[in-house]
Amino acid sequence: MDVNGPENLILLCGSGTTGCHGHVESHREEARRAGWAVSQADDPGLVPVTYPCGRFLLTADGGRIPYREKEIAA
Repeated sequence: MDVNGPENLILLCGSGTTGCHGHVESHREEARRAGWAVSQADDPGLVPVTYPCGRFLLTADGGRIPYREKEIAA
């Protein structure tokens, strides 16, 4: 996996201490739940990212596809 691959990158405003980037850095648990920060142990292509319009999986070609949670049989 390339840490600079498109499926591992999102554009955030600000620096590591200001704007959205600062928020992600100072609220790591929230950022991980939203997919804005991904553990090195995880495959970023399998971690859904939360946008205002929904949740998406980022792809290696720079695209995104809607994320749909699998239904669990009751």
